Amino acid sequence: MTPGEVRRELIVTTDGRDRTVTIDGPSPDGRFKVALDGVERDVDARAIRPGTWSLLIDGTSFVVDLDQRRNGVAATVGASEALLQVQDALHKRLASAASPRAHVSGESIRAPIAGKVVKVLVTVGDVVPAGTPVIVLEAMKMENELIAERGGTVKTIAKTAGQAVDTGDLLVELV
Repeated sequence: MTPGEVRRELIVTTDGRDRTVTIDGPSPDGRFKVALDGVERDVDARAIRPGTWSLLIDGTSFVVDLDQRRNGVAATVGASEALLQVQDALHKRLASAASPRAHVSGESIRAPIAGKVVKVLVTVGDVVPAGTPVIVLEAMKMENELIAERGGTVKTIAKTAGQAVDTGDLLVELV
């Protein structure tokens, strides 16, 4: 890359398939190096008007219209249209690493410290999404909401409001 060029890595999803797109440029002559899943191409791209681009790829000219939609970006080339979801690759990887897996559920919520149960926020049989508070525990004169990290269905409530608990005691079990 030369001074003034910027590298952008994107994840473009269409028809349920993720594609990695890397864009380097523009070079001093206004061209870009674009790699789609590692296959690199030289692209001369010029904005015709907002949302419409003229692309010259390997000697073939394309006019691409991009239309922002609520559920993505519609890309139209001639009579063909594709709905794309475009995300910064780093942000997508970080979000995937930070979010719990959708198919993983069930957990045992235990007392992280000795204290007293102030309030139970769920009942047996409740379906609890990840991130939902399930019980309030008082420890050292502070109330702490304990949260279901993975979620699931409440199978067991081991302690009731007013009961004392020791560190590690089972409070709520989700399946």
